[in-house]
Amino acid sequence: MTMFEAKYTDVMEKLRFDIRNGRFGGRNVRLPSFRELAKEYDVSLVTISKSMNHLHRENVVDIQGTRGAFVKEAVIARPRSNDIAVIHKVIGDQTGLRAIDMLESYARERKMGMLALKASESMQFLPDLLANLNADGFIFMHSSLTEETARALYHAKIPFVSFNRLDFDCVSWVDYDNDGGMVDALTFLLENGCRRIAHLDFKVSFGNYQKNLHEIYRRMLSAAGCFDDSRFIAFDDKDALQREFGLSFLDVASRRAAVRLLELPELPDAIIVRALSVESLLDECAKHGVDLARKAHLLLALEDIREYPDNVSLLLSPYREEVKAGFDLLCKFISTGTRGPEHISLQLTERFLPFH
Repeated sequence: MTMFEAKYTDVMEKLRFDIRNGRFGGRNVRLPSFRELAKEYDVSLVTISKSMNHLHRENVVDIQGTRGAFVKEAVIARPRSNDIAVIHKVIGDQTGLRAIDMLESYARERKMGMLALKASESMQFLPDLLANLNADGFIFMHSSLTEETARALYHAKIPFVSFNRLDFDCVSWVDYDNDGGMVDALTFLLENGCRRIAHLDFKVSFGNYQKNLHEIYRRMLSAAGCFDDSRFIAFDDKDALQREFGLSFLDVASRRAAVRLLELPELPDAIIVRALSVESLLDECAKHGVDLARKAHLLLALEDIREYPDNVSLLLSPYREEVKAGFDLLCKFISTGTRGPEHISLQLTERFLPFH
């Protein structure tokens, strides 16, 4: 099989899948022009023509000369299951487990069922797998949505919502305004005289979340004349640590961050802590003879579904609000037969305690 033939058969299968799943409408509906289809599937006009002619011979479409091509085969109607599916990467993550419990209770209130499925690394290579699952809609948590899966669901006209902001044109998402929160936190610390400001987090590979935070950190601290990139500490990959250490991954990551913090030439006078365990961070520093809470102003970036201390400054992500907004958005899509995309950006709640 030549490269050209492989490309044409691939496009033909995508067209057949999309037509049968009602992407273009029901039987006898006119399809977009060959030129529009070539642009949509990012192939040449020759490839589209060859694919469509084969589908015509298979009675999937009816090509009627200058009138265009029409859906000939009956479109497969997706049966309603009254179930939603939640895709996650939870391994001992109490925040994620509580969120799943909340979603389950919301579904129960609406007399719906819920499937909770742990995302596997192989899922990204089977983008049509979820499209064939018997669920009316999907919620994706913990950056579990890939572009391939998003496009497969969108083309199959199945509604879905991501709990992470993604820059794909077909994705509906609910997320926080983390950029605005970072600006507010750094402004507060700089106005209170802090110049050695550290930032502790996991290494994040999805979307532009961490890239944007780092750029804000660099820009604002450079303007204040105190930027030092070594204080932006984000080296450990969360998924890799979860696989290696299981339930103790958060403690391991927090202690590693503490060691890196103590290796700096000077201890920071302020630390923004995201996603890590403050207790483990303080304990590891104490083992090295450093009372971190007394040496530095701690500003914790947390989600409101977790317990948090009342004696530190907070940048609080309204996770309960995110879970409810995401669930309601998906239910709207299911009940109205729409898919969006729609975007909901939630504001962070600040509680900046005065310096002593």
